[in-house]
Amino acid sequence: MVSVFTPNIQLEEPARGDQVGVWDTPVNNNETLTDLVVGGITTISLNNSPVVLAAAQFQSKGITFNSTLTGSVAITFPTSFKKSYEIQNLCTGSSAFVITLTTTAAGGQAIGCPPGEWIECVNDGSNIKFKNFGRVGSYVDYAGSSNPAWNTACTVPPLLNCDGTTFSAATYPALAVILGSTTLPDSRGRFRATLNQTTGRLTSTGAAASLDGNTNFAGGGSQLIGQTNLPNVTLSTTGIIATATSSCIGGVGAAGSFTNSMAYGATSTPGQNINTSVAISGGIALSSVGGIAHSPPAYVGGLTLIRAG
Repeated sequence: MVSVFTPNIQLEEPARGDQVGVWDTPVNNNETLTDLVVGGITTISLNNSPVVLAAAQFQSKGITFNSTLTGSVAITFPTSFKKSYEIQNLCTGSSAFVITLTTTAAGGQAIGCPPGEWIECVNDGSNIKFKNFGRVGSYVDYAGSSNPAWNTACTVPPLLNCDGTTFSAATYPALAVILGSTTLPDSRGRFRATLNQTTGRLTSTGAAASLDGNTNFAGGGSQLIGQTNLPNVTLSTTGIIATATSSCIGGVGAAGSFTNSMAYGATSTPGQNINTSVAISGGIALSSVGGIAHSPPAYVGGLTLIRAG
């Protein structure tokens, strides 16, 4: 009779009555294979040539890539050996070059391998997918100035840039449910605030440029302090505003304006000496045209990405 093999990692299962006197051969092979799957680590030096993994390589628990990339490299796993992996990318080289992990299956999904770290992934027999890569809908702060090359090299990028664009609900169904739409948040040039959650701390009432803290992904705020940002101020107490002793020059000063050294809110005739205290009462509305640039202490540091799928 002929041995059969387990469907995932190909452990040999001898038929009853077989391997008489040589039973140690399949047993020892199985133990060696199990040791690789559980604890084996293989190291592969890369340059710019694709690599089809040999048995001892794809059987290992961990795979480390090193050396200097001079081009992008595809690493191919077999469809017949299904398991999870720990992958470490220690390669140096241009950030334009990426390592992609793929299978021999037509139309299978591939992933990019982030440089300088260990990742976990799974070969399900058709696709290579990330494992334990963060919750869908969680934000990721990335210090670079553009979407990382390893991410965009994935058949289905796991991270999307929060730039206000739309995405496919068929490709990212869980994210569409969390966001309630297929439009990404727009984090470009903005600070992020969390929802009010019944506190009422952010409100759109009374100023066109403020934030509605009750609506997820609502935009607002302004870099400038302008007329819409400033409240009206009412002086409710009558008091001494100014005194002056010099002569006014020019025509009649209108109430609420200065004419040379005339008191604010007073009127005069040409040549009149003002040597008195001038009191005014009532409301004075303040206004501003244009405003000035305003920002709290901050630094600009890359992109906000969202875990998509």
